[in-house]
Amino acid sequence: MFSLRPKTNTQGSWRIFLALLCVLLVLATGTIQAVHSHPVDDISHADCALCVTAHVAVEVAQPPVTLFVASVVSAIEVFDPTTRTKTFFTFALFTRPPPVNAHLS
Repeated sequence: MFSLRPKTNTQGSWRIFLALLCVLLVLATGTIQAVHSHPVDDISHADCALCVTAHVAVEVAQPPVTLFVASVVSAIEVFDPTTRTKTFFTFALFTRPPPVNAHLS
């Protein structure tokens, strides 16, 4: 179950090796594409695989369609419920209460 020997990290070393290999391949192909050239008067590079794939990969892209935004103004009918007019209402037979200090008057 438990061993006193240190474990070798074989998976980690393979991952590091694979990562370095990918980085080196990207750098190598990028350098090859950057320095690849043909003489100016030579038109026989039609059979060059690098030139063929470079021109095949280029796609003509159209600019996106611009959408013009315009504000739309329209009349809206709003339902206005009729409100009752507030009036001051007094009761004709109202009498005020007697004063608090009626015995002093």
